[in-house]
Amino acid sequence: MPDPYREKHWLQDGGVDMRVEKDKKADKKRSAFRGYTGGKLRAFLILAFAAVYVLSMLLATWVDQLGRQKDYWGKIVKIEQGIWDNMRYKAQAERISADDTAEGAGDDWQIHKLYEEVTVAALVNSTEYQRISAAVYDADGNLAAKSTNLLTAEVEDETGTATVSWPLSDYLSDEEIETLAGYEGENYEPHEYAGVTYEIKAAKTAVGNGLGAISVRRLFYSTEDVKEAGNIGPAWQWENMDQKETDPADRAQDSVRENDSISDAALNRLQNVACYFPGMEQNRGIDGWHEWMAEEYLQNYPETYSEPRFLYSSGGLVRQTETSAQLFLGEDYNVPDYTLVIRSVEYPWKEAFDSLKNIYLWGGALTLLSAGLVLWIVEKTFRRRAILEERQRDFTNAIAHEMKTPLAVIRGFAENLEENTNEEKRKYYLEQIIGQTEQMDDMVKEMVFISRLDSGEYRPVKEPVSVRELIGELHSTYDTQIEEKQIEVRISCGEDLVISGDKRFLEKAFGNLIANAVDHNRYEGKINIDIEKARCVIENTGEKISPEGLPRVCELFYTGDKSRGGQEKHLGVGLYLADRIFRAYRMKLKIANTEDGVQVTVEI
Repeated sequence: MPDPYREKHWLQDGGVDMRVEKDKKADKKRSAFRGYTGGKLRAFLILAFAAVYVLSMLLATWVDQLGRQKDYWGKIVKIEQGIWDNMRYKAQAERISADDTAEGAGDDWQIHKLYEEVTVAALVNSTEYQRISAAVYDADGNLAAKSTNLLTAEVEDETGTATVSWPLSDYLSDEEIETLAGYEGENYEPHEYAGVTYEIKAAKTAVGNGLGAISVRRLFYSTEDVKEAGNIGPAWQWENMDQKETDPADRAQDSVRENDSISDAALNRLQNVACYFPGMEQNRGIDGWHEWMAEEYLQNYPETYSEPRFLYSSGGLVRQTETSAQLFLGEDYNVPDYTLVIRSVEYPWKEAFDSLKNIYLWGGALTLLSAGLVLWIVEKTFRRRAILEERQRDFTNAIAHEMKTPLAVIRGFAENLEENTNEEKRKYYLEQIIGQTEQMDDMVKEMVFISRLDSGEYRPVKEPVSVRELIGELHSTYDTQIEEKQIEVRISCGEDLVISGDKRFLEKAFGNLIANAVDHNRYEGKINIDIEKARCVIENTGEKISPEGLPRVCELFYTGDKSRGGQEKHLGVGLYLADRIFRAYRMKLKIANTEDGVQVTVEI
């Protein structure tokens, strides 16, 4: 008769199996899109690494720009010291010469020299990241000289040589200054010859030391250049129409007309003519000058200066720095002759950013690598946890499935025992109940052992175990099954395989291999066992393992095709347990199909 308990139990079990299968499909679908880590956690880790990268790069840039600010201040100090030394040296030379007329009347030489010093300082020291200008105020606090577009020359007369400085803005319009700066900028451009491209000459006015004329002429270094240019006359010229020379031998009739030129005699009176455009050096050319001219802070000095600042800085990404120092040109150090003011527009963050570009790239690459590695480790950890959880579910389901049959048998015999009072049958029922409980006890012990192996609590015991003797003992254990199937067993041993380990566990591992060789063998089949010094090979003549199942035969709870061997009683832990034991003793378990069946190899 059908057992209502069993039917109910099978339905419940089937429902559990369907729910587990549904959970597995959901897990696979979820892992295909977000992996085992999960989208939120992955996004959090990516954002965390991005935040760490950005903050670390900002910190590195901040520290670097602090160093740049210190370098900028060091340059300002050097400029201040350089102007001080040059002016002191010039003043001593003037006192030694004892002839003030060599530089003009009174102390005019000082103004001309100061213009040159502060403009050259702005020209030489201005860079893309720090632009410099300087101004000098006299003892009364009035502006005496400042960095500007300047033309200087040496004037010779009967008393000697004097340097004269002309601020171009006092004579030329903005357009004319732009044109002259363009020619001077060409001289900073790289070219194949060593000299400059354009030669600039100047002439002074007939009366006084005013700027009378400027002439720009192209220099040619080969006849091919002359042929290519075609015109060897002045490229550009300018004449002070308010103070023209009156000697017709020294100038053309109308110097501002096209194709007219200023007389060579007038131009040759001035030697060492030089044009200074701040910001044009340091490989910056005309662009550097344009950037310097765009900084109003560097040019708009007040006409009077009454409150000296030893150091003043303002701004964030772009800093404006001002400092002042006193200049003593005479012997009296109680009263300063001049006050030197140096201004600086600084871009420390920009320079730090440009200098750290490679660090940003390498830091980004390292961050991506680290993030990828961490994501891989986290994914691997979550995957391992998911697999363990899945194994636990499978373990629970497998135990429930395996316990179901003996529990049903025990319940059936117990009910029969309650209803039947026949002594002989009662004894039979009790024997069956005891047998089923022993089978359940063996299952529990096997599961506990697997749990110990997986948790790492098991520590291998070392004692020499002879595989030949172990196989002989196991052969006698399975004599009944072997005789029932009439299986022919052949054992050959060239040199005994001795393993240093725990005999109980090695017996369980080899016992599982022999049990599989017997259970999955055909009627009147064969089992060949070859023992060598470094390996043991067990072959049978049973059905082959499917190609899909061959890589999975050592997985926990994998039972393969139910049709193979017809043994539905197997829990799918035998080969898994054998593999785990062999790996604990640094041995390998290999399983392969042969022409007649399956071959299992255990080797050191």
